[in-house]
Order: sequence, then structure tokens, then C-alpha cells
Amino acid sequence: MNRTFSAVCFASIASMLLAVSAFGQYDRPYGDRDYARQDRGVFDRARMDLDRASAYPYASHADRKRFDEARSKLFDFESRFDQGRYGRHELDGAIDRIQHVVNSNSLDPRDRGALADDLRRMRDYREFRNHHGEREFNNGYR
Repeated sequence: MNRTFSAVCFASIASMLLAVSAFGQYDRPYGDRDYARQDRGVFDRARMDLDRASAYPYASHADRKRFDEARSKLFDFESRFDQGRYGRHELDGAIDRIQHVVNSNSLDPRDRGALADDLRRMRDYREFRNHHGEREFNNGYR
């Protein structure tokens, strides 16, 4: 009786562990979320840097308009990205608008440098995605 009870307990624990590990594999509807968070961090940082740079108190109306356009394009890309869709054209638009801010606005040198770094990271991400294509990604995420 004692052996039977032990065998049943062992079998139930083993099946529970297998079920939990199998469930864990399918608990990721958008692929590996760690990679998604890393990729998303590039765009979150760009948004934060745009917000900080736009707080410049002496910005003209044209400067503010360029900030708004850049934030809008970045938001368009991020909203598609959050849905698991990589929008290359939206990313290109966001990069172009942020580049326009860097080129045309009167910015603090630190803000200009931070936005230039963000542009470099975004371009690197675009190159990585263009080079590797969709075959290495699951539902739009790496």
C-alpha cells in the first residue's frame, strides 16, 4: 500500500511538472517577451528623450510642431509594434521626423546628442530587422 501511494504521488507530481512546463511554452502569444521588452526599450527611450527636449522653454511654434509630429510618428510605430506588427514604413517615418527635429530645432546640446543616439539605435534596429527578415521573429517580435 505504501509503495502504491508513493508511486501515485510521484506520478501525479511528475505529470503536474510536465503540465506546468508545457503550459509555460505556450504562455507567450507574442514570442519571447524579453526580446520584445529590449526592442521596445529603444523606442521608449526615444520618446522620453523627445519629451525632455520638448520641455525647452524658448521653443518656437515651428519647433513645437516638429516635436508633435515626431511624437505622433513614433506613437504610430509603437502602437503597431505593441500589437505584434513591425511597421517598417512607420519606423521610417518616425526616424525621419526625429531627424528633422535634430536638424531644425534649437536644442540643448545634451538633448541633441541623446536624440542622435536614439536615431542611431533606431536605424540599427531597422537594419537588423531588414537583414534578418521575419523568419527569425514570431508575431512581429524577435
